[in-house]
Amino acid sequence: MTTDWLTKQTADDVVHVTPLDDDIVHEFTPGCPCGPAPQVVPGGVILVHASLDGREHQEEP
Repeated sequence: MTTDWLTKQTADDVVHVTPLDDDIVHEFTPGCPCGPAPQVVPGGVILVHASLDGREHQEEP
C-alpha cells in the first residue's frame, strides 16, 4: 500500500488533499464518496479526503 497524498487546488480558495492509489478514485468535489472534511484556513478551505484503505491509521504523525 502506498501512503502518498496529492494536493490539488481546484479554485482560488479551495485545495483538496487526496490519497493516491486508494481503494476508490476520489472526486475533487465536496461530494466525494469518502466525505472529505473541510478545514477553514485564512484565504480559503482545505478539503481533506479520507482514505478507504485506512492509511491514516498506519502513518506517523
